[in-house]
Amino acid sequence: MSKHEIIDVLNEDGEVIDTVSREQAERDNHITENVLVFVFNSLGRVWVQLRPQSKNHYPGKWDISACGGVLSDETNEQAAHRETLEEMGIEVDLHYVESFLNVFPGDNGEKRKRLSHLYVGISDKQPQISDEVDEFKDWLPDELRADVVSNPSAYIPSFIVELDKATQGYEQLAQQITGQPK
Repeated sequence: MSKHEIIDVLNEDGEVIDTVSREQAERDNHITENVLVFVFNSLGRVWVQLRPQSKNHYPGKWDISACGGVLSDETNEQAAHRETLEEMGIEVDLHYVESFLNVFPGDNGEKRKRLSHLYVGISDKQPQISDEVDEFKDWLPDELRADVVSNPSAYIPSFIVELDKATQGYEQLAQQITGQPK
């Protein structure tokens, strides 16, 4: 996402109170909306991405499959599909899990707030490296969680909260698809 793109500013109740450039929203530390996408494969492994050093926030940290801001003129689902294609280079059937106020420390220790809309998908397509991502790695969710707990500084600060919610969403989706608990 370009820093010159237009996004909505929200109040604590999730209501749109302004529309500004992404650059201004970040500079003024406004509450904005983002999408979080976790893509699992048919073996139940989840893809994570290594953020490039060129990123403004959390460079060189491991992050979820795909994520990014919701533009002022798009739906959450459109943003989730756009970010998945931009960051992973694949199209995936995405399933909405939940929306929640995601509060986490910023790069300089400030408190950041996002109204996060979480989606999960299942695909055996191989994600593609791009300018947006330096590397992809797939993990079993339990092993990934253990690594995040052991090496928290290697991951974005909100990773474990997001992973736990996504894992639960994936298990529900897998159960719907197969009719069996995952």
